Amino acid sequence: MIPRPLARAFRLPSLLVCAAMLWACDRTPELARQHLAQGDAALEAGRYPQALTAYGHARELAPTDPDVQRALMRARVHLIAESAARIAPEAIDDARYEAQLLLDTDKPRAAVYLTALGNILARQGDAEGAKAKFTEALAIDPTSPLAHTALGLVLMSRKEDAARAKSEFQLALKVKPADAGALVGLGQIELAEGNIAGAAEHLEAGLRIAESFDARMALGRARATQQKNVDAILHFQRAAELDPKSAEAMGSLGQALLGAGKLEDAERALRAATQMRPDPETRNALGFALVRQKKAAAALDVFRGVLASDATSAPALLGAGITNEDLGQKEQALAFYQILLALTPSGPDGRMVADLQRQAQSRVTALSAAPAASASASAGPAAPPRPKEKQQNPF
Repeated sequence: MIPRPLARAFRLPSLLVCAAMLWACDRTPELARQHLAQGDAALEAGRYPQALTAYGHARELAPTDPDVQRALMRARVHLIAESAARIAPEAIDDARYEAQLLLDTDKPRAAVYLTALGNILARQGDAEGAKAKFTEALAIDPTSPLAHTALGLVLMSRKEDAARAKSEFQLALKVKPADAGALVGLGQIELAEGNIAGAAEHLEAGLRIAESFDARMALGRARATQQKNVDAILHFQRAAELDPKSAEAMGSLGQALLGAGKLEDAERALRAATQMRPDPETRNALGFALVRQKKAAAALDVFRGVLASDATSAPALLGAGITNEDLGQKEQALAFYQILLALTPSGPDGRMVADLQRQAQSRVTALSAAPAASASASAGPAAPPRPKEKQQNPF
């Protein structure tokens, strides 16, 4: 039997070891603290993805450390404040909880968390609620580029608010010239205004900072308007890679390929787009891709499908006339051209309709002057011409 004083002597080192172990457990490992420091620096510099990566490495070393958990929340909420598109629908409740928790406990960054809450509302379709949160954020920090950009993105969804949205983006860029969201938003507004050169400059600047589906789509449209189909194709291809489920990206790619004369590639892209979303514009483009490949019967089926939904679709009427000519059906072709010529060009599509009517009149004149001639002898262009700078795309 061990004497009691000696037993106490053995017990004392054991207690010291346990205390040391408990103290060590409460401390963040040195390497994890280095990752936290790297993440904090990235967060302060506005490099939110890099901050999230650094904090993720810290979590691997200290998965239950409260400082690490809080840092991860901060990075996630900053990312949401930067872009509403980052919020997955199934993660909205978690995102709201984290943003509200941080708003209640981290007052110096309140403007960021209010912006995140506003973006969550915007993602849910509550534009007015979102604008209220952004306004609240700007009342706390009038220079916040996150809040200015987020407010601009919500405002630009309404044509009548475009001027104010443009101003918000410009305010953001005064504080943070490398704000990718503000650059892309400003470029989109300039594209809508017809300032193609200015739009391209801002969109390209935004892409040099961060990859963006919206920037690729807008820049592709700018290049298509400039008749630079090769460049447009590259941007639309990249957009389709970023979002393979986007009918808009695939349809725009198909139209750019059609404009560049890459007919088989255009047909494949346009068929894929119509399977995702069979809108008239894409279906008409598919019809003209088929016309130019001498697939008249298949093209006529496409145009008839469009006309079944909209009997006044100018591109479909012209396409149906051309395909009937190619099939040797002169009277049917003339009937479609006459319907097209009876339309009244007006509204935003007025210029496009007038252009297609000129083509139809040319074909009617040719058919009437040479009734015995073959359809191919009277054939003009197989599709409406690509639009010039301020002309709307006919398909």
